[in-house]
Amino acid sequence: MTPPVANPEERLSLLAALTESLVAEAKMDERAARALAVKVVGKFRQRLRGCHLYVAQSDPQDTAERDAAICRDYDGSRSSRERLQLRWDVSKSTFYRIVNCVL
Repeated sequence: MTPPVANPEERLSLLAALTESLVAEAKMDERAARALAVKVVGKFRQRLRGCHLYVAQSDPQDTAERDAAICRDYDGSRSSRERLQLRWDVSKSTFYRIVNCVL
């Protein structure tokens, strides 16, 4: 069960987030953006009624592509590991989890 939000104003509204994104990214008029967002949120409600919606911190496809690039470019050397860790901003433990290596 999701704990209640202490301040209701801190809740992120899917409708508000979609509207804001359409205005900012698609350069839509706010009224038109809100109308489209209402339709999209309505479809979400129809399909996911009663379900909890999880929003991942990153796209799984992006993570899979990052992991593949790390495995492809890693040559087993310390300098290679350090370079790839910096390039992809991953910790040492995450790096080794990706390449399935044990220290």
